[in-house]
Amino acid sequence: MKDRSCWSRREFIQVAGTSLGAMNFGLPVLAHATSASEELETRFAYIGFGGKGAKEEGIAVFDLRGGRWRRVGVVASAAPSSLAMDASERFLYAVNEVDEYDGLPSGTVEAYAIDAADGSLTLVNRQNLSLSATAPRHAAVSPDGRSLVVAVHGGGAYNLLPLGTDGSVGAVSGILKETGSGPHDEQRSAHPQMVVFDCAGRVVSADLGSDRLSVLALDAAPLNIAGRFAAQAGDGPRQIAFHPDGRLLFVANELDASVAWYKYDPDAGKIVGRLGQVMTASGGNTGGVAMALDPKGEFLYTTSRWGGAGVSMWRIAGGTGAVRRLQVVDEGGSPLHEITMTADGKNLVGLNRKDGGVFGWRVANGQLSRGVQMASLAAPMSMAMKSL
Repeated sequence: MKDRSCWSRREFIQVAGTSLGAMNFGLPVLAHATSASEELETRFAYIGFGGKGAKEEGIAVFDLRGGRWRRVGVVASAAPSSLAMDASERFLYAVNEVDEYDGLPSGTVEAYAIDAADGSLTLVNRQNLSLSATAPRHAAVSPDGRSLVVAVHGGGAYNLLPLGTDGSVGAVSGILKETGSGPHDEQRSAHPQMVVFDCAGRVVSADLGSDRLSVLALDAAPLNIAGRFAAQAGDGPRQIAFHPDGRLLFVANELDASVAWYKYDPDAGKIVGRLGQVMTASGGNTGGVAMALDPKGEFLYTTSRWGGAGVSMWRIAGGTGAVRRLQVVDEGGSPLHEITMTADGKNLVGLNRKDGGVFGWRVANGQLSRGVQMASLAAPMSMAMKSL
């Protein structure tokens, strides 16, 4: 097992050469995107695709060996909105953003065993969430690999599920039902969006509906509330990420396209206060922002989820977390649904849900190069990677 700090972002793809491989399955690419052929380190990538309005859905398996993304398999999976891997990279967990399962109002999660030789996936089991826990959005595996925590959008709740040594997902063992609302139509009730673990194994969560950040503990009682912190009214927190030092928490706010940063006390497990906030939208675009943090915590990257405004690079001031925009790369393409930074900090990866496709930008000293199409896939939703 690799040694990982618990707040490190899961790497999606790590590149040995100076560029990303590319493969085109026939869907449109970003304008002016270029292809490259330099070799990648040995990796398997998993991309969840489909969801509402899509004709097909599942998890596509890509073999990255030899410098190109080769699709080598697909497993059926209903609306896999989030993919999470355990620290051993032996098991992959998929969150199914559905409203009904087996005739009951409930979303589901799936566990897959990963073949270390060819990267193929074998379904271990599928587990329903609690009643009314519909449209789950995100999940995270605890650092010890014993628990899975799921953020449920539709039911306004968090579910805790035990994980077996064989990777299987057990029945829900803890439920935390949330309440609250905000000033926008999208905030008529609580809508948890994302969960991450801090270095002590606590859960930090973002709730778009209630404009609230929470710290949840798993030791005293299932999903015990350890602390709350109110975001600004109408922000709609959707995405959260820890700075590598564990003392800064960055939050991407969906409803006003802002990014805020908070002081976090990792010893006490407490959000101490909001240090700053910046609007990321430009060119008249408002709302919907995705962000990614580089592994050293020196740069932040943002993109508009609702409009094709390109990708912005921001420098993070040490200690304070304050950000300053230094670069915008706009290649005229469709908006990106999600972006993430690779573990080595050399590439930014984005999912284009509207036109289909996985894209990458080479990063050098924080600066972004032109985009590269790595793969084409209709309606990509989520992604995870296995290192060999």
